[in-house]
Amino acid sequence: MALAGGAGAVCRYLVDGRVTAAVARRRSRRTAAGRRSALEAMPVGTIVVNLTACFALGLLTGWAGRAPAWVPGVLGTGFLGGYSTFSTACVETARLLLDDAGPLRLAALAHLAAMTAGTLAAAALGLWLGGAAV
Repeated sequence: MALAGGAGAVCRYLVDGRVTAAVARRRSRRTAAGRRSALEAMPVGTIVVNLTACFALGLLTGWAGRAPAWVPGVLGTGFLGGYSTFSTACVETARLLLDDAGPLRLAALAHLAAMTAGTLAAAALGLWLGGAAV
C-alpha cells in the first residue's frame, strides 16, 4: 500500500506540474499593476488532480464489489490517497482568500466552488459508471 501511495504522489506531482505549465503558457497577460488576475491565480493543476481522483475513487468504489479484495485498499487508499490533495486545495483557497486583491478573492470563491461541486459530481459520475460496469 505504501508503494501505491508513493506512486500516487508521483503521479499527482506530474499531472499538477504538466497542467500548471500548460495553463501558464496560455496565461501570458498580466494586469497593469503586475498583479495576477483571478484567472491566473486559479490553481488549475490541483483542481484537475482532485477531479480525476474523485472520479477514479467513485469508479473504483462502484466496481469494488466485483474486484479482488486487495484492489480497493491498494488503489483507493494507497494510490488515490497519495494522488489526491485535499489539504493543498484548502491551503490554496485560504491563500487566495487572505490576499488583499479583490480578483484573488474571486478566484478563491471560484476555486472553492469548483472543488466542492466539481469533485462531488466527478465522484457521483464515477460511482454511477462503476456500478454500471460489468
